[in-house]
Amino acid sequence: MGSLPTLKLLHVASAVLLLGNVTVTGFWAAYLYRVRDAVPFARVARAIMLADWIFTLAGGALLTFTGIQLALREGLRVRDTPWLIHGITALAISTLLWLAVLLPDQLRMERTTDGAAVRRLFLRWSVVGWLSTAVLFYGLYAMVTKH
Repeated sequence: MGSLPTLKLLHVASAVLLLGNVTVTGFWAAYLYRVRDAVPFARVARAIMLADWIFTLAGGALLTFTGIQLALREGLRVRDTPWLIHGITALAISTLLWLAVLLPDQLRMERTTDGAAVRRLFLRWSVVGWLSTAVLFYGLYAMVTKH
């Protein structure tokens, strides 16, 4: 699949898509939650879901694919490369949180009309989402610094 510089470019671009989307989505969701009387939060949850399918899923899939290709091309053995283990583990933890908590909460926020339920769901979604984002930034740190 392409030249080494192309793989590296796609790897970095996919990390930017993934991290950029989760960070900006968290910011806009918090802002729009505060004005939920003017903007129905179900619409916000639907927009979050759409952005996740386009940017989070695509960015994460491309990040994983290009990362595997780069490791193979460079002859890196994952179990002998601590920074790869750290980066992969961070991505795996973040992905599990997204699948187990964030996506289901987004679906519930999109479908519920009960204000108390939306508040409870949004609070959990925010806490877990920012934790998941911090884990991704740690993964980026591990990959860039090779620690």
